[in-house]
Amino acid sequence: MKKIRLDPIRSENPLPALDAMLLHAHRLRLAANWPEAAAAYRSCLARRPDSPELLHNLALCLHASGQHADALPLCRRALAARPQLWQSAVLLGQALQSIGDPAGADQAYLAALRVQPGQADALLGRADLAMNSFGDPLQASALVAPLLADPEHQRDALLTTLMASLYDRDEDALTLNRRIIEFSRAHLRLQGWDRAPLPPRAPGARRQRIGILSPLLCAGPVYFLTIATWRRAAQQGELIVFQRGTRQDWASDELSRLAHEWHETHGLDALQLARALHDADLDMLYDLGGWMDPVGLQALSVKPARRQYKWVGGQSVTTGLASFDGWIGDEAQSPLQLQPLYTEPLLNLAGGYASYTPPPYLPTPAAHKRSEPVIFANPAKLSRTFLQHLAALPGRKVFVHRQYQYPQVRERIERVLDPASVDYVCPASHLEALQAVNQHAEMLDTFPYSSGLTAREAIAMGTRVIGHSGTLFCERHTAAFMPSDSAVQA
Repeated sequence: MKKIRLDPIRSENPLPALDAMLLHAHRLRLAANWPEAAAAYRSCLARRPDSPELLHNLALCLHASGQHADALPLCRRALAARPQLWQSAVLLGQALQSIGDPAGADQAYLAALRVQPGQADALLGRADLAMNSFGDPLQASALVAPLLADPEHQRDALLTTLMASLYDRDEDALTLNRRIIEFSRAHLRLQGWDRAPLPPRAPGARRQRIGILSPLLCAGPVYFLTIATWRRAAQQGELIVFQRGTRQDWASDELSRLAHEWHETHGLDALQLARALHDADLDMLYDLGGWMDPVGLQALSVKPARRQYKWVGGQSVTTGLASFDGWIGDEAQSPLQLQPLYTEPLLNLAGGYASYTPPPYLPTPAAHKRSEPVIFANPAKLSRTFLQHLAALPGRKVFVHRQYQYPQVRERIERVLDPASVDYVCPASHLEALQAVNQHAEMLDTFPYSSGLTAREAIAMGTRVIGHSGTLFCERHTAAFMPSDSAVQA
C-alpha cells in the first residue's frame, strides 16, 4: 500500500520552535516510525489546530500504524479546511477501504480524481476496489491502463493487470505465467541490500527460530489451512511472527498466543522489512503472503533468512524469485511435470499440501439439502467463461458471499444470467456463510481461478464440489477432490 506524503510545511509566519518540531515529525514519518511521528504531529497540531497539512500527516501516520478509524475524522477536517487537498481524499479512501467500507472509499477516490484527474493513487485505489471488493478484474485493468505508460506508476499498474489476468483473461496460462516471471525479475529484486547471508547455525545451538510473514493472519485461508502446523511448530521451536496486516480477530489472537515474538511490520517498506527479518536471525521463514504482499516478496528477494519457503497465502502462481528453497504443494496441486512453471523447487507433501482445521462453529452436514447449486466464491472469480458456463445450465443458481450486496457485482452477473434465475445470499459473518452453503447438495467451482478454502469447507459439510482443473497453482485448488477431472490442462 503506497502512502501519500506531503512536503514539510513552509509557514508564512515561521515559528522557530514549531519548525523544529515539524522537522522532527517529518523525519520520524520518513523513517516509518509511525507512533512517534503521530505523537510529534499531535504536538504541532496543539499549536496550529486547523492546519490541513498537519491534520493530513497525522492521519497518514495513524493509518499506517493500523488506526484507520482514527484517521478518518482528521482526513475530513483537512478536506473541510482545504477541499482541493486531493492527498487527503486519497488517504480517506485508503482508510475507508481498510475498515471495510468500499463504497465510501470509491467515493473518496472519485473526489480526488475530480480535483486531480488521472491521479495515480486514486486510480490504483479504485482498481483495487474493482478487483477485490466489487469483483471486476477487467475493470481493474481498464482503470490502470493509463498508468502503464507512466514510469513512476508503471510497476503498480502492470502488477494490477497481471493479478487481474489470473481471474479473467484472453491469453493462455503459460503466457501469463511467463509474464509474471518477467515482472518479478524486473521489479521485485530489492536494491540497496548490503548485508551478508546469515551464517549456518551450529547444530543443537538452540531451538529453531521459525518465521511467519503474512498480511493475512486472521480468520481466513492462511489460518484454517496452516494453524495445525503452527501448533506443532510452537512446541518444537520458536515462532517469530511478522504481521504485515492490521486486522485483528480471534484467529490472530490464537496465533499471537503461539508466537515467541510478534512484530508489527505493515508500515515498513521492502528494505526496512528485509532488515527486520535479517535481524531476527531466522533458521527458516514461511511466506504466507505471496502476491497479496508484493512488498514482502521484494524483501524476500534478498533471502534474509537461512531458508525460505512459499506456502499458503497469495500462493496463486510462482513468485518468480530464485531466493526460495521450496514451494510447498502436493502432487494434485503442483504435479512435478509442471516444475518449469516455478522458479522455486517444488516440495510436494504426501497427503496434501495443507491441513484444514475447521472453525469450532462449522455446521454439521444438513440432513436435507437443496438441489439448486451454490456458488461460494469471491465475485472476482466469476470469469466471463464461468458465467457463460452457468448461463448454459438450467435452473436457479445461488451466490453466497458478502460482496454480492454491491449493485455493480450483481449488474455484472445479470448481464449474462437471467436475473430471475439468480438468488444472492450476503452473509454478515463466516458462520452465516457456512450455514448458507450447508443447505446445498452441490457447489459449482469457479474457473480459471478455483476455490481454495471454500471448497474444503463445503466438502466438510457434505456438499459436493463440481469443477475443473487447469495449469497454474490457483487453477488446481480442487484437483485433489475431483480425480476424474484433475488432468493438467494448458
